[in-house]
Amino acid sequence: MKKFSISLLIYSLLTVPTWAQKASTQASKGEYNIRELALPSEVDNLGKKAGSIFYSPSVKGKVLIPVHMWGEIKNSGLHFVPLDTSLINGLSLAGGPTSNSNLESVVVTTTREGKREKLQFDVSEGGDLALEDFKLKPGDTIFVEKDTFRQDRAYYTSLFGVALTVLSSILLYRQVKD
Repeated sequence: MKKFSISLLIYSLLTVPTWAQKASTQASKGEYNIRELALPSEVDNLGKKAGSIFYSPSVKGKVLIPVHMWGEIKNSGLHFVPLDTSLINGLSLAGGPTSNSNLESVVVTTTREGKREKLQFDVSEGGDLALEDFKLKPGDTIFVEKDTFRQDRAYYTSLFGVALTVLSSILLYRQVKD
């Protein structure tokens, strides 16, 4: 029994699985089924560049693409999202926007027909109609701007308070003087 187990182990280590043979044969012809490939995705020394294809052991049968998410997102940085992920789902996978996010001006830098272009989306209140058709591509960069309304509001509120204090002082002085 021991010899049989060792023989089986050696045989399995020395032979190439049929799915790998099939994938390499199809790849040499220029055709391959991406769902038949199985490569690890979270490897420390794995080169991360646009156009690379990654697979996740936790998401079976899904190709992962690298997408950069910057700005007012809870977990900004490089994320690997499944192929054909929409912008809204991509933002959700990165933890979603922070409370300081300007969701009316989300900028996606993408490559279309060999040219880099910037697209602007309004994802507030469920987003606009263009979001339904837009899918993230490898190497896309999503930037969510910071909404300065709260900072501006604090500035103008304090300025308004100072103006009211000065006006109240002037009115009080006039009443005391008369």
